[in-house]
Amino acid sequence: MGAMQRRKGGDGERELARLLADELGADVRRRCRQHPGDSDVLGVDGWAVECKRVRAASRGDLVAWWRQAVAQAQVTGELPALFVRCDRSPWRCVWPLAVAFGVPVADGWRDFEMTCETSIAGWAAVVREQQAARERETVEVAE
Repeated sequence: MGAMQRRKGGDGERELARLLADELGADVRRRCRQHPGDSDVLGVDGWAVECKRVRAASRGDLVAWWRQAVAQAQVTGELPALFVRCDRSPWRCVWPLAVAFGVPVADGWRDFEMTCETSIAGWAAVVREQQAARERETVEVAE
C-alpha cells in the first residue's frame, strides 16, 4: 500500500471516529497502532469497527471487507460493523441484520447476505438503543 493510500485510510479513520463520537456521545478515537484483528477505532463498546475510505467499492470489495470485519469481531467477541466511504459519497455502515431484530448474532447471521446497510445515524440509533437496554437491565438486577 502506498503512502497516499495509507494517509487516506488514516484520514478516513479520524473522520469516522469524530462522526461516531458525535453520534454516540462517546470517546471514540482512531487506533494508532494496528495489528491484525484490531478494530480501526476505539470506544464503541461491543463493536469491532472496520473502516474503509476508498475511491470506489464493488460488491466484491464489500464482501471481502465484510469477511475481514467478521474475522476481526470473532477475535474480540464483538459485533462486526463495516464503515465505507467512497469519494464524493456519504459514509455507509454494514452490520448484522440480526441486531435489528434483537436476536443473537450466530454464524449464519454473519454472512454478507444477512446484513443491512444504513447511514451512520441509523446504525448509531441501534447502538444507543442497545446501550439503553443494557443500562435498564443493570438497574433491574440491582433492584
